[in-house]
Amino acid sequence: MQPGTEHRVAHELLADAFAHQYRYESSGRAFSAQCRFRDEQGEADATIAMTSAYDAQAVTALGVSTPRFEWLMQDLRSIARTLWGHDFEANEGRFAKLFDDSPHPMGPRITLVNDPHEATFRVRQHRITYATRREGELRHTVRIDRWHMRPDGRWLPAQFVAEIFDDAIARPLMSERYWDLFWPVGGELVPQMRRVDFTDDLGITTSRSINLAEWQIAH
Repeated sequence: MQPGTEHRVAHELLADAFAHQYRYESSGRAFSAQCRFRDEQGEADATIAMTSAYDAQAVTALGVSTPRFEWLMQDLRSIARTLWGHDFEANEGRFAKLFDDSPHPMGPRITLVNDPHEATFRVRQHRITYATRREGELRHTVRIDRWHMRPDGRWLPAQFVAEIFDDAIARPLMSERYWDLFWPVGGELVPQMRRVDFTDDLGITTSRSINLAEWQIAH
């Protein structure tokens, strides 16, 4: 490729994949729902509210907060970050990019140059299929296996695996397999279900799930 071409091709390919991810058009979108969640301690109910990519709240029927809510809050915020807007140009877009188009079933690899997290992405058919980043000595990976596809071509992850590797020991410290289900309500997609199977470094697997219903959407 000619000088500058590699960055331009990689930038356009990654920008296109981010543009095809389903997001709420309005940053002021907010909603609430009834939530039933289950983990190794059993089943419980809560009312949840989500108002932005980083603001999710849950209150039990008794109004009692417990450490058990930590994983619920983590998953609700993960879902919220998926649905609310993302400024690609101010984030991934600001880095120079390397482009590796060697044949690969997940698509070509794009590497962000001088990114402190050393992020990489693979893109195929307008979708991100694989992403990595580093946090110190640890490498975080996400592999998306299935997608929810909208009629307009936009997508949301439906099944994906998130892992944390310690490259010094050449094996994952933990692995989480996700199943997400979304449902149209009021002209938008809202989360209906999330299931997660968590496997630790000893190979012990536990499961948790969230089911959401009775949506109330604020415009």
